[in-house]
Amino acid sequence: MSKKMLYLEVFCLFMASCSTPTLKPICPHITPWTADFQKQAAAEIRANPALVALPEIARQDVVLRDQARACQEGK
Repeated sequence: MSKKMLYLEVFCLFMASCSTPTLKPICPHITPWTADFQKQAAAEIRANPALVALPEIARQDVVLRDQARACQEGK
C-alpha cells in the first residue's frame, strides 16, 4: 500500500468520524378517544368486577399514550 493511499484512508476515516448524524424519532400517531367512549369503557369495567385483563390493558394503553405524547413533544 502506498503512503498516499494510507493518508487518504486516514483522512476519510477522520472526516467520517467528525460528522454526527441527526437522528429523529418516529413517534406513533395517537387517535384521541371521545369523552363518550371513555365514559362507556369506564362503565363497562365497573359493571364487570370479575374482569382482570381488561383494566390492565387499559392501564398499559395509558402509559403507551403518555410515551407517544412525550415523543411527539420532544421532536
